[in-house]
Amino acid sequence: MFSTTFLLLQMAAAQGAAPPGQSYDGASRPAVHIPRIASPEVRIDGSLSEPAWSQAARLTGFHQYQPIDGRRADEQTEARVFYSHDAIYFGVIANAKNPASVRATVADRDNLNNEDRITIYLDTFNDHRRAYFFVVNPLGAQGDGMRTEGASSAGNIFGGNVDWNPDFRFESKGQLTDSGYVVELRIPFKSLRFPSTDPQTWSINVVRDVQATGFEDTWTDARRATASFLSEGGSLTGIEHIQRGITTEVQPFVTAQLNGGRTPTGTFEREDINPDAGVNLKVALPSVTLDATVKPDFSQVESDASLVTVNERFALFFAEKRPFFLEGIELFNTPNQLVYTRQIATPVAGAKVTGKIGPVSVAYLSALDDTPCPNTTVDGVSTKQNCDQALFNIARFRRDFGGNSTVALTMTDRRAGDTTNTVIASDLRYVFGRMYYFETQFGGSYTKDPALLGTSEAKTSPVWKAELDRTGRIWGYNYLFSGLGTDFISRSGFVPRTGIINLHGFNRFSYYGKPGARLENITTFFGPTRIWQYDHFVAGDAYEGQESISNMFRLRGGWNGSLNVSRNFFTFDSTAYSGLYVVGPDGLQPYLPPESKATGLWDVSLTVTTPTFHKFNATTTIARNEVAIFAEGSTGRELRATAGLTLRPTRSVRSEATVTFSQINRDFDGSEYARTAIPRLKVEYQPTRALFFRVVSQYQAQRTSGLLTPTGDQIFLQDGSPAATGDGGTLQTDWLVSYEPTPGTVAFFGYGDTRDTFDTEESAEFSDLKRRRDGFFVKLAYQWRR
Repeated sequence: MFSTTFLLLQMAAAQGAAPPGQSYDGASRPAVHIPRIASPEVRIDGSLSEPAWSQAARLTGFHQYQPIDGRRADEQTEARVFYSHDAIYFGVIANAKNPASVRATVADRDNLNNEDRITIYLDTFNDHRRAYFFVVNPLGAQGDGMRTEGASSAGNIFGGNVDWNPDFRFESKGQLTDSGYVVELRIPFKSLRFPSTDPQTWSINVVRDVQATGFEDTWTDARRATASFLSEGGSLTGIEHIQRGITTEVQPFVTAQLNGGRTPTGTFEREDINPDAGVNLKVALPSVTLDATVKPDFSQVESDASLVTVNERFALFFAEKRPFFLEGIELFNTPNQLVYTRQIATPVAGAKVTGKIGPVSVAYLSALDDTPCPNTTVDGVSTKQNCDQALFNIARFRRDFGGNSTVALTMTDRRAGDTTNTVIASDLRYVFGRMYYFETQFGGSYTKDPALLGTSEAKTSPVWKAELDRTGRIWGYNYLFSGLGTDFISRSGFVPRTGIINLHGFNRFSYYGKPGARLENITTFFGPTRIWQYDHFVAGDAYEGQESISNMFRLRGGWNGSLNVSRNFFTFDSTAYSGLYVVGPDGLQPYLPPESKATGLWDVSLTVTTPTFHKFNATTTIARNEVAIFAEGSTGRELRATAGLTLRPTRSVRSEATVTFSQINRDFDGSEYARTAIPRLKVEYQPTRALFFRVVSQYQAQRTSGLLTPTGDQIFLQDGSPAATGDGGTLQTDWLVSYEPTPGTVAFFGYGDTRDTFDTEESAEFSDLKRRRDGFFVKLAYQWRR
C-alpha cells in the first residue's frame, strides 16, 4: 500500500513538473519552436527564478560579429524566450570572465552606447527588411527603435538605417551578479505590428555588446559578407492564438510658455504666458496604424548641436526627433532623401497611415504647416507671397519580392498659395548572390514658384540614380551614378544640392587579425568621386571631385582609429559673385575670381577613440585641410580639431564635453579668413529611470574677416561697404527637469537662455554677452492606452 501511494505521488509530481526548455545553438541559424505558457506568473525583476523560465526555449552558442565574425564568442551568453496570450518574454544570462568589468549606469532612454547591453531584434513580418529592436543594459535601462534594410538616409553612404527615435512600451529589469548580469524583458504584443495570420513565424537575433573588450556577439553565426544583417538571424515558430486586437492611444497634453526678448530699443521685455492644449490620437491594428494630431506640441526638449557652417555651401542635416512623425518613419525612407519631415516646421494638424499588408508597405502623411513664406524683394520692392500656410501630402508604397528585394513609388506634394511642388519617383532595390544589391531610382519634380524660379511658368526636372554594391567580408565596393536636374526641387525632402551629376567608386579591403592579436581589424576604403554640372556633362571635365583613401583600424582592448587622406579640386561658380565689386580704374567694377578652379587640395585627418572605461571614454580628431574659400574664390588652409570626453563618476551622473575648433588662413598672405570655436557641455543626473535632470550649455564664437581677392585687394558690396566681416558669439543654455514613468506620459519643466555679443561694435569677447531671449516651458501629457 505504501509503495503504491509513493509511486502515485511520484507520477503526479512528474506530471506537474515543467519539462526543461529545448536548447538551440545559433551556429545553424535554427528555427526555434517557442513555447506558449498560458499563465506565466512572471514578475519582471531581473531574476529568472519563476518556473516558466525553466520551460523557455534557450538560445545558446553565441558567435562574435565585431570586430571579427565567424568565431565563437569569448563570453558565455544564454537567452531564454517564451510567450503568453498577450506578450513575449525574454530572459538573458550574460556571464563575464571578469564581472567587475561590466559597464552599467542608470542611463537615460536610448543613451546606451557606452553601456554593456543586450539587443533583441524582432522582425515580426519575417521579411528581413525591418525589425524592432529592444535594448536593455545590466541595470534594466531601456533603448528601442527600428532597423531597416535597403533604405537610405541622409548622411549614410550605404543603404540601411538604425533609428533610435521611436519609443515602444515594454518592461525591463536587470541585475548585476557575481558572474556577470541578468536582464528580463516583457514586450506586449500591443507594442508590435505583425501579420494577422495564424500561426506566425518571426525572425530574431540577440546581440550582446561587451564594452570592456569592444566585442559584439550575436546569437546566430551572423556574417558581415551580406547585404542584409536581418537576413542573418534565426526564427521563432509556432506563435499562434495571440491577442493584440485594436490598440487605441489618446494623449492629451497642455503646454505653457513664458518668453522674453530684447526689443530694438535695447530693453528686455517678457510676453504674457502662452498656454495651449492639444491631443495625439492613435488607432493601431495588427498591421496598420492610424495617427492624428490636433494643435500638436512639436517643441524639442534638447536643441540640436551646432555645427561649423563657415565655408559650407549647402544645408546640413538634422535628424527628426518629434514624436508624431516618428511612428512608421522607416517606411518613408527613400533614395535621395525625398522625404524629410522637418520641412513641416510648425504644423497645425496632421494625419498619418502606416503599415504593411502582405508584401505591400503603405505610408501616407498629410499635414497643414503654419510657416509663412518669406517676403521677396524685386527691384527694391518687397512683396508678401500668398502662402501663409502650406499643405503637405506625402505617400510611399513599397512591395517586397524575392528574398530581400523591393520596388517602391514615392509621391510628395506641397501647396502654399501660388506655389506648388510635386515630386514623383520610383525606386528598385534588387538583392542577389547574398552579398550584392543593385538600386535604381527615376522620377522628377514639378514646381510652380515665381519667386524662386523667376517665372510664372511651372518647371519640371529629373532625379535618377543607379547603384551597385558588394558587401564582401574581405573585398567590397559601392559604385554610384546619380543625377539631380538643374530645376529639381523637393520641398518635402532633404536635397541640399541640385543641378549635378555625381559618380563615385568606393572600394573596400578588410584584414582580420588572429585571436588575441594586437591588431584586430583594419579596413581601407579608397576611390574617386566626380561631380559635373547637370547641363554640362563631359566625362573629362568634372566640376569638382576627389580621390580619397581612408584606413580604419581597431586594436585589442577596444581602441579605434582612422586616418583619412584625400586630394580635391573645385570650380568657382561665377554666378555666386554677383553683387561683389573691386576697385578698378573707373571706380567699383564687378568681381570675378582670377582662377576658375582650385586644384590639388590635400585633406588629412586622424581620429583616435579610447575604449569605454568604467568612468570615462574619449575621442579626438585633428584635420589639416587645404580648402577652397568659396566666398572669395581663393584657397586657404584649415586647421580643424574636435574632441569629446564622457564622464560617469557615479551610476546616476553623466557628463559629456565636446569642443570643435576651425581656423582658415588664406594661402596668399597667411591672414585669417575665419575662425569658429564651439565648446558644449551636457550634465545629466538621473536618480531613477523616470526622473531626469539635465543642463546643456553651448557657446559658439565665430569671426570672419572682410573678403579679399587672391591678390589681397578688398572686395566691396554695391554700396561700397566691405563684404562679409563679423565677430560674435552666442551662448545658449537649456535646463530641463523630466519625469517620464512610461513613454507618452511625461512632465517637462524647462528654461532656455540665449545670450550673444552682436550688440558689440568692435571685437567681441565672452564678457560682452547680453541676454537676447529666454523662455520657460512646461508640458504635461498623459497617454491613455487600451
